[in-house]
Amino acid sequence: MPHLFIKEPKNLKYPIKSGDVNFLFKVDDLIACEIENKKFFISLQKRDNKYLLKYDKVTRPISSYLKKAYTEFLALSEAEIITSNIEGIKDKQPNKYLLNISDNLDFKEDIIVEIGFGSGRHLLHLAKKYPDKIIIGIEIHKPSIEQVLKRCELENITNIRIIDYDGRLVLSKIKSNKVHSIYVHFPVPWDKKPHRRVISEYFINESIRVLQKKGFLHLRTDSDNYFEYSFNEFMKLNKNELKIYKNKDLEVSSKYEDRWKKQNKNIYDIFMINDTISKELKEEFNFELGCLDFSKATKKAYIFDEFVIHFEKIAKIDDTRTLIKLTMGAFERPEHLYIIASKKSEYFNKPIFHKINQKAHNKLKDILSCQIQK
Repeated sequence: MPHLFIKEPKNLKYPIKSGDVNFLFKVDDLIACEIENKKFFISLQKRDNKYLLKYDKVTRPISSYLKKAYTEFLALSEAEIITSNIEGIKDKQPNKYLLNISDNLDFKEDIIVEIGFGSGRHLLHLAKKYPDKIIIGIEIHKPSIEQVLKRCELENITNIRIIDYDGRLVLSKIKSNKVHSIYVHFPVPWDKKPHRRVISEYFINESIRVLQKKGFLHLRTDSDNYFEYSFNEFMKLNKNELKIYKNKDLEVSSKYEDRWKKQNKNIYDIFMINDTISKELKEEFNFELGCLDFSKATKKAYIFDEFVIHFEKIAKIDDTRTLIKLTMGAFERPEHLYIIASKKSEYFNKPIFHKINQKAHNKLKDILSCQIQK
């Protein structure tokens, strides 16, 4: 990643501005930066007789902002560069087909969702079969994402959108009765960590909410254990329609599926057909913190049914402010966050707006609630 080794920089008095960059404060090895209302940290660490200047993994600034912050810090601190690779930073144009979890998923077209699309063979098939629908592919494997984006460009496929996030949380961002179908093909079985499985009572209920009437959720797996587990999860519903198949041929198969068929391995399909018209999702998110008592914070993780809260680091900024680093949110995809604790505490950057983060935020406020003096 882009970084520099520099000689000892001159001490700066914060806040200070240079060019487009506001340097807000420094705490330990972190320097808070702001460009065009986007906040992030860079890190300055002493290494023997030199200093390492690098980006902060939690706030992850885009490359163009990072380069500006490095450049302006060097100018202000009059630090001499020993080694650097920032000249190689290229300003990448955002790919319009690659979405962020914080983006609006309210498309005018109907939606099809595939979770864990792997090589993308089935995802591309869906895009061609349903050109009038938006195909949302959810995947966390970066090479798979890059491969599909390249195929979209080469084949002029314009109705695919890719999200690099946990599929169990993406559904909570989609409007009710909007989805034509959901595909979960060959998910990781997680036999030793069943809590990490995609299929769960929560996921099934979210699927029902977003699916149109007569829309369906399709699970395809080669795992006997996953099939049995999933069937039991589906049967927890008071009323549903399931279709079960064994070794059914589909219009398209993955390269792994082709290999398993040659090995005479059984493949199972469960189709859950939705017969419900769900109420519209009306959620209001509020991530204001206000007065909190951080003396109550402990390094021990707070574990709840759907989420975790773990305070990792507490560092004093000045006489009135403290920086809190914490992990908070759904087990599937907790967020690493910073809080600026003061008389009116606030997140350095707010959590992603989805309902489990909201629950975790509310519990955080309960844990650290202030006793107001009358």
